[in-house]
Amino acid sequence: MPMLDAILEKNIRIFDYEMMLDEAGVSPVAGAMGRLAGISGMINILHAMGTRLLALGHHTPFLRIGLTHSYRNIEMCRQAVRDCGYDIALGRMPESIGPLTFLFTGSGYVSKGAQEMLKELPVKFVDPTELRDICASGDTTRVYAAVLSRHHHLRQKESGRYDEKEYTAHPEKYVSIFAEQFAPYVSCLVNGMYWPAAGPRLLTNVDLQGLLGNNMAANGVRIPNGGPDEVPGCTSGGPGYPPLPQRLIAVSDISADEGGSLEFMTECTSMDSPFEVSDGTKSVPGIMGDGVVVCSVDNLPAQLPREATDIFGGQLLPYVWEMLHSVTEVPFESQAHLFSKTLQDATIASNGKLRPKYEYISELRASKNKQQ
Repeated sequence: MPMLDAILEKNIRIFDYEMMLDEAGVSPVAGAMGRLAGISGMINILHAMGTRLLALGHHTPFLRIGLTHSYRNIEMCRQAVRDCGYDIALGRMPESIGPLTFLFTGSGYVSKGAQEMLKELPVKFVDPTELRDICASGDTTRVYAAVLSRHHHLRQKESGRYDEKEYTAHPEKYVSIFAEQFAPYVSCLVNGMYWPAAGPRLLTNVDLQGLLGNNMAANGVRIPNGGPDEVPGCTSGGPGYPPLPQRLIAVSDISADEGGSLEFMTECTSMDSPFEVSDGTKSVPGIMGDGVVVCSVDNLPAQLPREATDIFGGQLLPYVWEMLHSVTEVPFESQAHLFSKTLQDATIASNGKLRPKYEYISELRASKNKQQ
């Protein structure tokens, strides 16, 4: 908001690239960047799982996968995942860790980009309700994945049902059953969902503490399903292998909403220090310690700089020539004929005021100030 105030004060004309929509009302720039974020976030968390499991005493094929920015392009990332997948298919995943399960939230470009990369592994997609049985009887020559939709985990507080229109209008009337019904059977959570501030969180700090099986019962904290010892698939280790402390190993929070749907993600990580281990009470940088390893880098497309530049530039270039005609000292209306409808609709502010389409920003700010 301080930046917006400065833009208005200095009579800057600002075009929002993400609001440059096509005929279908979709932002090609946002879509492309979302896909790249999903791909990058998936590679990073697969790398994190390899190093985290090694720290816990388990050598896995995930060690073949490096951080996203260590590869020249997407195809090199893809090949690294394939190499890992070959080893998994050949039975080189330790049986001591049980079948690995991945759960994706969200149905947009971010989630689909992450799924695109996981599909390079020998993966079987299932319904989220099947994860419990898979933890008990799945095999280790493949991994399993599920996509969680709103209707799976959101329930109206009174009726116990889910209604899309009502949730959109009144998210505060809903609770999530994710922590109890699904989270105990997830090895890696890939979070790409949109979260309304008034809506229920996907996982609270207390939920995470329960999933980790820390001795919280004495403190009055409810532990879902009795902790990891009662969760199918949480093996007790094997010859030469220590038991896993809990099923949930890693979280890739590609949405990167600080204090959002994942309460324990209070500050984004960075490319310099992409991982932290959280136990719901504190977070420690790196992959060591008690808890779950979390990756929440908020500029993931920058880890694929060549593709990000090519795609972004390709989407933006047709409009650059229009922008060159923009003269901020002249009223926008007198120049509007020089701009396409796409660029007109993407103009947030001009000549010291918000454009009509974006005047709602002032109303939101006023409402927020009243609440404070």
